[in-house]
Parts: sequence; C-alpha cells; structure tokens
Amino acid sequence: MLEIKTVSKNFGGLAAVSDVSFSVKEGEVVGLIGPNGAGKTTMLNLICGIYKADSGSISFDGTDITKMDSAKICKLGISRTYQIPQPFESMTALAGVLVGVLNGKNRPNMSLPDAALEASYYLEFVGLFAKRDTLARDLNLYELRMLELARALATTPKLLLLDEVMAGLNPTESSWALDMIWSAQEQFAISILWIEHVMKIIMNATQRVVVLQYGKKIAEGPPKEVTSDPKIIEAYLGARYAQH
Repeated sequence: MLEIKTVSKNFGGLAAVSDVSFSVKEGEVVGLIGPNGAGKTTMLNLICGIYKADSGSISFDGTDITKMDSAKICKLGISRTYQIPQPFESMTALAGVLVGVLNGKNRPNMSLPDAALEASYYLEFVGLFAKRDTLARDLNLYELRMLELARALATTPKLLLLDEVMAGLNPTESSWALDMIWSAQEQFAISILWIEHVMKIIMNATQRVVVLQYGKKIAEGPPKEVTSDPKIIEAYLGARYAQH
C-alpha cells in the first residue's frame, strides 16, 4: 500500500531523514519509533505532503505521491492526527469534522446536510456527539485528540497516520484512546502508521515497528524482537543500559 524508498529530507545542513525505506501493507498497524529528534514526525510530514522529499520516492496504492500536495494526498486516502492537536479553534466540534468530510475521498458532490449527517456519525463514533456544538477551544485534551481522530476518519482514509496520540493523556484516557483506535482499525478496515513513545502500547498494538535514529532507519521487525535489540536499547537509554 505505502512504499517509501530511500527517502531523504534536509533542513539546511541537518539531515532530518536520510535514505529511509520501509512499507506499510494493507491492514497492517506499523509503529514508527525512536528517540526524540529521530525524524519520525518529519517522515509523516513527507508522507502527507507537508514537506517534499529531497530524494527518494513515496508511493501509495501504486501512485507516486512524492511531490503531491496535501489536499490531493488526502483525497487519495491518507489522513493524519498531530502530536499537538490542530483543531479549528473557533469552529464547533461538528463543523471541524465536517471539514474532514468535505475534503475526503469519494465525496465530490455531497450536499451540506448529508455531510453534516456524516460528520455526526464520526463524532458519535469517538464519543463526542454530545459536544457537537462546543467550540474546539473549549474541549479538554482527550476530547481534542478524539476530535482529531474523528476528523481524520471522516476523510475515509485507507491509511491513518497517528502522531503520539497518547501524549498528555492519563492512563485511563490512554486506555480509552487505544480502544477507540482498535475499533476504528477494525470497523473502517484501515492501515495505520503510528508514532508513539509509550512502548507498552506499541508492543501490544502493532505487528511491526520501524526504528529511526538521527534520521536513519536502524531496525525493523516484530516489536518484541526489535525492542530487545541492544542497539535499540542504547538508542533510547544510552550505551550503559544496553550492556545489561
């Protein structure tokens, strides 16, 4: 489904991503992990068209999206959430999800009433229908994360990019969010590429992980196998931990 081949992105003299290759297959949940500054969010930005790769290629369902703009990529079936929520603060929850509906794929001629009904469905799915008339700026962090998930799902993606959706949530909220993501993956038959620092979640929620460090891919494989590798432990915790 998603094929990334030797992709690089530089910012001035800094190589944020360097010759990275990996894939996400249909129906897979793949974790993208690594220490802070490893290039994970940059990679998501390259996939969804916010940044353009300096070299290499990105293809989705056989279409080259390397230089494609974000709106076109979204209509092809890739959507995302953000590490720091990016709501339309002055819009109601319903209106914010409506934006997702109207900019998603397979909806070129949907009427506004039909789009609002569709948006209501996704708000109900994430448990926010009761907050449909609440301005986004008045929602708490968990609600904002669910609003972002609803907006992303409303575009009817085939591939969902999640960027630290658990950040800032307490254990109970994290459990709720995880259940919601599992439900979405099953109900909407989506593939997921997931950045997450909570390793317990990555271990339990993904079939495969890709590890970045300093912009390079240093490992890929089943979560338990990869996270027991001394070089991965060193990347996260330092060399002295990898020796024990």
